[in-house]
Amino acid sequence: MYIGLSVDGYIARPDGDLAWLESRGAAAAEAGAGDLGYEAFLAGIDAVVLGRVTYEQVLGFGDWPYGERPVVVLGSGGPGPGTAPPVQWAPSVPRAVELLDAVGARHVYVDGGATIRSFLDAGRIDDLVLTRVPVLLREGISPFAGAGTDVPLELVDVRSFPGGLVQEAYRVADPHRAGDRPHR
Repeated sequence: MYIGLSVDGYIARPDGDLAWLESRGAAAAEAGAGDLGYEAFLAGIDAVVLGRVTYEQVLGFGDWPYGERPVVVLGSGGPGPGTAPPVQWAPSVPRAVELLDAVGARHVYVDGGATIRSFLDAGRIDDLVLTRVPVLLREGISPFAGAGTDVPLELVDVRSFPGGLVQEAYRVADPHRAGDRPHR
């Protein structure tokens, strides 16, 4: 998981607006922050899981950022006719995991508030990269809020970037997650 969020833990405003993130990310890039390691992160993944809302937002960005990697959208239904690029749809985390296993995916990028929460609750996220943007939104969409259980984390790395961005890398510190299963 690799995501930008406000200092108080929101990935979007209550209405899903990301303008605050885009403007501050652009300002940080102009200040010399670069891509914050995003391209290197993408180079290390072999599949992507997106929530439906995130998928629709990514389609609006123009260029498809995931190349030829398999993409699973967590949700029901599917896009309208002629929607590109091709993706597979899964109504649940277990079905998404089946689809990922079928293509041999071992390092998966999970994105989207509810999707991240669902994968965390299912014990299917092992690594988190959180890039904190120096703003307090005070309300919004959180990928972590909800009725799930505590998820203990081990801090792996902290980096600061121009523009006040702070990136924290964590590994889930749950002994029940150990083993040779794919990293999500």
